[in-house]
Order: sequence, then C-alpha cells, then structure tokens
Amino acid sequence: MRINLRSAGSRLVALACSALTACVAVGLGAAPAHASSWGAPQAVTAWNVVNGRWTANNELETYTPDCVWYEGSTLIIKTYNAGNGNYYSGRVESRDLYGYGTYSFTASMPSGRGLLSAVWGAFLSPWLPEMDAAEIVGSDPNTVYQTFHDWNNAQTQWNRTNPGGWANNVHNYSFTWWPDHIDFSVDGSFTGTKWYTIGTGAKFHFIVNTAVGGDWPGNPDSSTWATADGARYLKVSAITYTPYYP
Repeated sequence: MRINLRSAGSRLVALACSALTACVAVGLGAAPAHASSWGAPQAVTAWNVVNGRWTANNELETYTPDCVWYEGSTLIIKTYNAGNGNYYSGRVESRDLYGYGTYSFTASMPSGRGLLSAVWGAFLSPWLPEMDAAEIVGSDPNTVYQTFHDWNNAQTQWNRTNPGGWANNVHNYSFTWWPDHIDFSVDGSFTGTKWYTIGTGAKFHFIVNTAVGGDWPGNPDSSTWATADGARYLKVSAITYTPYYP
C-alpha cells in the first residue's frame, strides 16, 4: 500500500508508527556496556516534508512531497529527471527533536552518478552540529561515509569499503551520541569515535534525503536514469531512536 505524505497527515503517522513498531530492534544490537540508563527504542515516523528548490552546495534538485511516501513500514524517497534540467527528489526532517542516545537507520541507498543519499541528524536552527550516519556518493557504491560536523563545521570523517557494494543493499547505519563523544557504527560494527561536547540543551532532527548534483557527487548523466522507470529510490525500512539518560 502506498501512502503519500502530502495528504496523509496524522493518519499516516499513526499507521506508520504501528507498522514500524515491529522493526525497532533491527540493527540496534545491545546497548554499550558503559551505559548508565537507556530507554526503550522509539520508532521515528512523524515528518516535515521539504518542498522547494535546494541550492546548498550547488545542488540541482527540487524537493517535493510527491517524491516521498510509505509502502507499508518503509519510507520511500524517489529521485528522477523531469527533463530540461529539472530534477525532483525528496527530503524529510523529523517533527520532533531528540537528545542523547542511538540514532539508527536501516536503509537501502541508491547508486547513480551525481546522486548523494544521506541518513543523518542535525540541529537545523542553526544547521550545525551535524552527524551523518551514512552518505553514499552514487558513483562510488562501494564506499559509505560517516561524518561529524562541529559547531564551526570542522569535520571528522570515516569511510568504509564493501566490495559487494553498500548501495542498493539493506544495511544498518547508526551513531550514538553521548555527553562527551559520538560513536559511529555500520551493521553493528564500530567505525569510530569523535570526542566532542556539544553542550546541554542541544537536540537533533532525524533527516533522510537524496541530493542531485553539487560539489561532492558532481552532475548526473544519462546512466543515472537508466533504470526501468527512469528513477532511483532510497528506501528506509526502520528509523529508531533509543534514548540515553546520563
């Protein structure tokens, strides 16, 4: 069943929350041993859907609610070329803000030259800090990047390679935000730690999107859209937050 986020409103949130409840444990693993207090995992299902042209980083896409929907419990973001330099895609930002804890995404991210798909968290008001659970440059489907951006946009980045390809396969990407550091993981396997104190009171939105073009991935070409329906899809089957109480 396809549910478009433009019109579903609160009915979508209730349905998606119910459907995702069974998925909240996917890929989370056990809480780290040094945790003092953990809450229960929560499905993240209530979204603000971005609508409009996006020009940050010299990107080319226009975000539209028509490119965002649920199929059962899976969040779908479609990206396609409408011709004449018009590219359409989707971006969602969680309505709620979240604090210390584990931010987890179980996702299949698309390949394709000129695409940059991401599952991440950010403060947004202002934008920084930012924690990228995963970014995949579509022309390099065998590499996934995990990055921390501090208040001044100084970046600490890790990358992991997979000869079998990260793109177009389902994997779990996560980060755990502690009071004095952030741990990044892929499929439950530890990637790296950034020691950094963001400060009390800061909270983050969950964000999912696919960008087209821009400084990092470069521009798409005809091969990007050489699929059965001329589109690429980012599919996220579980998005969960597990709160940590220091």
